Amino acid sequence: MQKSGLNKSIYLLSILVGSYFLSVNDGFAEDLRKVVQLSGYWKFSIGDFREWSDPDFDDSDWDEIKVPDKWENQGYNEYNGYAWYRKEFKIYPIDKGVPVYFVSGRIDDADEVYINGHFLAKSGRFPPQYQTAHNQNRKYYIPREYLNFNKKNTIAVRVYDEYLEGGIINNPVGIYVDEDYQYLNLALSGKWKFHLGDNKQWKFVNYNDEFWNEINVPSEWEHEGYQEYDGYAWYRKEFRLPSSLKNEDLYLSLGKIDDYDYVYLNGELIGSVFNLEKDGEYKRRGYEYNARRVYKIPDDIINKNGTNTLAIRVYDRIWRGGIYEGPIGIMTEPNYKKYRRKHYENKSFWDYVIDRLFMD
Repeated sequence: MQKSGLNKSIYLLSILVGSYFLSVNDGFAEDLRKVVQLSGYWKFSIGDFREWSDPDFDDSDWDEIKVPDKWENQGYNEYNGYAWYRKEFKIYPIDKGVPVYFVSGRIDDADEVYINGHFLAKSGRFPPQYQTAHNQNRKYYIPREYLNFNKKNTIAVRVYDEYLEGGIINNPVGIYVDEDYQYLNLALSGKWKFHLGDNKQWKFVNYNDEFWNEINVPSEWEHEGYQEYDGYAWYRKEFRLPSSLKNEDLYLSLGKIDDYDYVYLNGELIGSVFNLEKDGEYKRRGYEYNARRVYKIPDDIINKNGTNTLAIRVYDRIWRGGIYEGPIGIMTEPNYKKYRRKHYENKSFWDYVIDRLFMD
């Protein structure tokens, strides 16, 4: 029986909506460029021993299996439990300030990733508080100090599979950099001070944040050990303005933040995601997490000859939280215009269709 016109429209809409949610939740919205290919054969062993994260561990007698692919296809049919993957790679020097990521598709069910023995990030939970993350693509920020440029590096991935398929399942696997950092004149990615909770005193320059934790930016705070946290948190970062930027009109880029943000520079509010709705950055409430945060820096607030303090108040409603995507830093007006042209004037047909679907 032929579908009615209404049913056809509903069917098409469901496909578009499904595609939309896949695209905005895959974590790969940046212009990422692969610098190290990690797809291929990895060392592999079932079991679970912490020393397997050590770059000097001898894995010469381990099996080799293909990544990405579920381990059931490679001789481990019906295996559920712990397993480890290991692979060596070489990476060439990358410009300072450019963020580096380990990126893969789905890992079934939970994982922890180590670079040269350093714990990097995790998704899901291991027993006894098991929680799957099988439907999430992985993108983990790699601190530069974890990498050995022009030398051997070792990545180790600890995986726990509860049932059905297991392992590093799909999509290309590799080390990536964010191309959008070419538009920054001063990169501010890396370690920021971080504190859960909400206190308006935390915006002030003279507030003592010595005992705050540090967190990688950009990165979902769930990947940094704050799993299942929804609510308020604050970020703080100090910086000095290079002399080359002192006579420029400047913009602060904070990438994407889940969900709401209030941005203070030297104790003064300079922007919030709610200011961006009227500019068409997002279409309606509930979509703030996908807005690109770029705020004009008032010339009378920035300290051009000394230290500046950024304080970002973030509220996360559900799911992931925090400053999760770049670029993070300061742009001159010409670079800001180039960045906008790239992301706002070169939309694909599907971007256009989705915009039309979700307009009020």
